[in-house]
Parts: sequence; structure tokens; C-alpha cells
Amino acid sequence: MFNLLIIVVMVGILVTLGSALYFFVRDGGTTDRMVTSLGVRAALGVMLLGLLALGFMFNLG
Repeated sequence: MFNLLIIVVMVGILVTLGSALYFFVRDGGTTDRMVTSLGVRAALGVMLLGLLALGFMFNLG
């Protein structure tokens, strides 16, 4: 179950990175949608690091 949560967060990181690229190409950097998408990606990255740390501390997975 814990492994599935880590995989879902990693997929979320890839999806938000792809959406940021799409917004960059489509909008040309004139709107804040790319910045918002990259902010969500950064938050997911921090969440992933936290989940990995918990997994190693409690020997989960």
C-alpha cells in the first residue's frame, strides 16, 4: 500500500511537469499557469521525500 502511494506521487510529479511544459509552449510564459504547475510539482517533491524518509524510518514497503 505504501509503495502504491509513492508511485502515485511520482506519477503526479510527472503529470505536473508535463502540464508545465504544455502551458509554457501554449501560453509562451505570459500566464501564471506554468508557475502554479511547477509549484505543485515542488510540493509533490517535498511530499515524496517525506514519504521516502518515513518508509526508511519505519521499514515500510
